[in-house]
Amino acid sequence: MINRYLVPKQLLRLLPLAALALTGCENETVPGPESGTDYYPLEIGSYRVYAVADTIWDAYQRKVSSYQFRETITDQIPDATGQPSYRVVRAKRVLATDAWRDDSVMVLTKVRNAVLLTRNNRRSVELIFPVRKDRTWDMYAFSFIDTTTVQEDQNRQYEAVDEPFQATAGGKDYLYPHTLTTSLIVDNGNPYGSDDEYYRSTYSQVYAKGMGPVYRVRRRFNYCDQQSLSCSRSNTRIYKGQARVEVLIEQGKL
Repeated sequence: MINRYLVPKQLLRLLPLAALALTGCENETVPGPESGTDYYPLEIGSYRVYAVADTIWDAYQRKVSSYQFRETITDQIPDATGQPSYRVVRAKRVLATDAWRDDSVMVLTKVRNAVLLTRNNRRSVELIFPVRKDRTWDMYAFSFIDTTTVQEDQNRQYEAVDEPFQATAGGKDYLYPHTLTTSLIVDNGNPYGSDDEYYRSTYSQVYAKGMGPVYRVRRRFNYCDQQSLSCSRSNTRIYKGQARVEVLIEQGKL
């Protein structure tokens, strides 16, 4: 496990300038209307409801639960760098007839060429602009430092851009004609994403044009008991792990 530390506030003040370096040394103009910024619209009072399927494995035993998340942009606030940001309140309920109960608070910041998400004191780079297939970036560029330098790992990528996408929840299909997909880069050099005979860690998000995030899936599997001297991977045999799938089923404005 890599030992990393949270970025101090004085470094976060450099965020507006550092964000310009997200795409490396490319010489690009300010993103225009077709840059992809409309894949994550931010508006006070807007909300999104997701159907969530959560599967947990423990000692090869599988347990499935389902519930709903609602994410509401409640107001605009300045972040630690003074940038205008949006507070997002996530609420949870098990049944559609249950009352919503606040679960957590996140902060979204849209800078010149990126969308940043702060959750549990960790800041991640969700999107970079302009969008382009196979483009890569460091999703935690502004969350951690190693000694005195910002991390420059390329660990997230655009997997698909401007492609149709379909998801199913509760027996209903949801089709989006224009979407982009981000995913973890899975290789031995990425501490966040891996996929081998013993361990799997993947995370993908799909954004629909004019709507924002419509689908998320995260998988973290340990296929083997650490006490076992030998084991092999199987899609139906997981020692410990979690798979969470979130599908947008409703959106609107309060």
